[in-house]
Order: sequence, then structure tokens, then C-alpha cells
Amino acid sequence: QAEDGIRDVERSRGLGDVYKRQTYLERDLRQLSQIESLPDFRRLMGAIAIRCGKILNQTEVSRDTGIPQPTAHRYLNLLETSFMIERIPPYFVNRTKRLIKSPKLLFLDSGLASFLSGYFTPDSLFSSREAGGIFETVVFMHLKALSQLITPRPMIFHWRTVTGKEVDFVLSWGNKLIAVEAKLTEKPKYGDISNLRLFMEEYPETSAGILVHMGNEIKMMDKRIVAIPWWQL
Repeated sequence: QAEDGIRDVERSRGLGDVYKRQTYLERDLRQLSQIESLPDFRRLMGAIAIRCGKILNQTEVSRDTGIPQPTAHRYLNLLETSFMIERIPPYFVNRTKRLIKSPKLLFLDSGLASFLSGYFTPDSLFSSREAGGIFETVVFMHLKALSQLITPRPMIFHWRTVTGKEVDFVLSWGNKLIAVEAKLTEKPKYGDISNLRLFMEEYPETSAGILVHMGNEIKMMDKRIVAIPWWQL
């Protein structure tokens, strides 16, 4: 089941993905913009891959890579323009909580994010601290695909307070909200829905909360909160 859950990692192994990455770096990006230093761009891609599912701090990325902040900003814009990453905006509407107002960074290909982070097998990924962020990327890929099937398309946000309480995804469609939490576990527990419950208390108009996990069981966790396997998205 674990290997099924990260099949994208297996797909990223071998020369095929090496070639795809090389083609993207050396041909496609040069057609979008003249990149002064491909090594710098590769280094930035690796630096943001390990930040999958985290709040984007461009100053921190610039400092860790040694790339000037204006250049890092331009490279991030190129990655988003070429559909390699997406910056998920925060959900602003709020009554009492102080919220983080920076975007969350996610890749649009979990296999590529794993490869750039240096994980080429399921075992190496699952034992890493980046595993949760990669699983969140898988969930986002499914939500993104599903949103394309609805007219008008739902908007996808994230929600996080300054105290670290967060909901991974908030889907907004008209005046309806659905809160989605990705949890890298096969056996979801009641404590795993605490942030969903907090969000739904803060925004009682939320239609439902969904906890997406790695197991096989569909389970009602609380009123209007259900746990489902990732593959049932």
C-alpha cells in the first residue's frame, strides 16, 4: 500500500526523468527566458523541492542558495509560469485568528519533487522528513485535477495561524468551503482532525472537512468530517 501511495517516486527513477529534467533546464526554460546560470537554477530547484508543502520564504531560499533575492524571485516566477510549481495563496477571511499571509509552495509533480530532494525509492522517501510534504503534493495534484472538472472552478487556498495551526487546503466555491487535511498515516486518529475542527469552528459555513490518509478505510471522524484514502479522491 505504501508503495502504491507514492508510485510517482518509482516513475521518477532512471534515465527517463534525468533526460526530462535536463531537457526542461537546457531547452524549455531557455525559450522562456535567458537563464544566466543553470547551476544556480538547479540549486534553487533542489532547495524548493525540500520545502514542498511549506510556507514560501523567498529570503530564506535566497540565503540558503546564495542566489540574490531578485534573481530567486525571477526563477520562482519562471517555474510557476512553466507549470512546475504553484504558490497556494492563504485564505484571508477571518474573524479572530491572526493568520500567516504568505503563499504555500507545492510542486505539480510529486515524482519530480522527490527526485530533486534526493529520494529515489519509496523506503528512502518514507524515512525522510520531507515525506509529509511530498504526500501533500500528491493530494494537491488530485484536488487540482478535480477542480478542473467543475464550472466555475473552485479556488484552492491554505490556512495557517501564527501559532502553527493549519489546514493544508481550503476549497472555495461560491459561498461554500471544504477543508482538506493530508495526513501521512494508515490509521487516522481523532487527534488528526484537531485543525479541521478548529477551522470549522472558526468558519461554521464550511460544508465538510476531509482527512486524506494512506490507509484503506473510510471513516466518519466527527460531525461533517470524514477520513478517506488518498486514492478515493
